[in-house]
Amino acid sequence: MPRSRRPFLLPLAVLAALAATPGAHAWSDRDFGVVTGQRDIRGAGSVGAALQSQVPGFIARTGVTFDIPADPNPGFASHWDRLETSRRTAAGKAEASVTLSRLPWFVPFWQSARVEASFDPQAAEGAGQVAAVLSRAWSLVGLSGSVEDRYAVMQDGLLGPQAPVTHWEIGRSTRLQLPWGSTALLFGSQFSSTDRLLTGSVGVEQTLFGPLQLNASFIDLGTAQPGARISAGFKLSW
Repeated sequence: MPRSRRPFLLPLAVLAALAATPGAHAWSDRDFGVVTGQRDIRGAGSVGAALQSQVPGFIARTGVTFDIPADPNPGFASHWDRLETSRRTAAGKAEASVTLSRLPWFVPFWQSARVEASFDPQAAEGAGQVAAVLSRAWSLVGLSGSVEDRYAVMQDGLLGPQAPVTHWEIGRSTRLQLPWGSTALLFGSQFSSTDRLLTGSVGVEQTLFGPLQLNASFIDLGTAQPGARISAGFKLSW
């Protein structure tokens, strides 16, 4: 059993080591940190911090993200004074990635590729994920955009007594930046091995001022219970 888990966790360890390596400070002039955060109207959200280093052709990144659960008593509920409202705990996961910023000329359509790995020790008795991401950016007649394909393999129960459960997801996300620069349209689709359904999403992202952004989207399109999500977030770099 331990043998089946170590190969899956190895990519995260390797990527984290690559991202954290000072690299004889050939990277130092291109190192920077990023802090991100977002919350929706139910109180759910995330906050994360990462360090990124870059050399010609490669970008390495390592960090941690904490997912914040939704408020069990949203708004001014009658239980506003109950201690449970202040006992929500954030689940943290370690993340690392390595990006090939420019693909060889013989690779059609795509411009860059990224390998990501993450591990959440608190979710599903230890949940891990490895993903390959292909992306391309374009511009045409004042419009700019990007498209990204993601192929992910996940394992749940890596720290549990039973054999890990493996499942996978395939997704595509498209971003269209409108000419005035502060508004973007977002389109997404996803297919998962767990439910075998093709779901979609469509949304809009508006930059309010500085690093603050507002996002509104319709999600889970194509299912019996589609939903809507409104969230606000920020991204700071130094």
